[in-house]
Amino acid sequence: MGRFKINFELKELEQVLLWGEEPNRSIHWFGLTDGLLWIDVGGQTIYEYSEEAQKYFNHFIRYNDYQISRFLEDFSYLCWYVGESIPQKLYDNIEDFDNKARHWWKMHEDEPDEVFDAWLETDYSRLNFHFQRILDSGHLIGGPNIGFYRCGDKIKIIWVSADHKMESGNSIWTSPSGIIEISYNEFVKEVETFFQRFYMAMDKQVENAIKKDWGSVSLDKERLIIENKERKEGFDQAISFLTKPQNHTDWDNVMCLYEKMNTEIGKLPANL
Repeated sequence: MGRFKINFELKELEQVLLWGEEPNRSIHWFGLTDGLLWIDVGGQTIYEYSEEAQKYFNHFIRYNDYQISRFLEDFSYLCWYVGESIPQKLYDNIEDFDNKARHWWKMHEDEPDEVFDAWLETDYSRLNFHFQRILDSGHLIGGPNIGFYRCGDKIKIIWVSADHKMESGNSIWTSPSGIIEISYNEFVKEVETFFQRFYMAMDKQVENAIKKDWGSVSLDKERLIIENKERKEGFDQAISFLTKPQNHTDWDNVMCLYEKMNTEIGKLPANL
């Protein structure tokens, strides 16, 4: 078994969250992807609630519980960027990049609006390579941000959870933060395998949904078949960017801004 695996489990049709209220309830392809998601990374698990957290939230659900299509959509967007290799110097220091970017922001946030806005446009925004490779978890309380940074034949996966703790002071996650480096080929293979496993599961989910008598619940079964095919094609196109990367970043410019950021941060007071 590899050190990186994306896991999911679709809910049974009787358990999926229906949309709307009586008498206007409905279900569709997106709704049928309702399920659980978790990611194994080097012996740790991202999106896994601790036993204490399950009791704390009173839901006793172990993993990220939502429509898995949302993960595929967000991850597909990242594929456009993740396939592009970043410079070695950035890669070697990527663990500290987010913290440095926050410090740099603090240096400028009290400036007059027109000065701050100009800095955002000319300097800060040109370091977007970092944010373009981050999968956020805005739908979760204290959810982790997961960054994917490739350099040649290696990739670092870094995750950091929001600082949300229970009354005990403990994190709600079994693994609130971490970093792992694996081969890029292993990463791509697992992403492709995950998508294929998802397609197979959704083919079965759609087949069962078509057979089911939904009663008063509205479901366009013809549209469901078409959308299932369209979604596959769209996701396949997205993950192709992992093996056929788009070279769209001016890395010389990024490195100049990175050096400028480091120079300015060196002037910060120690307590920032």
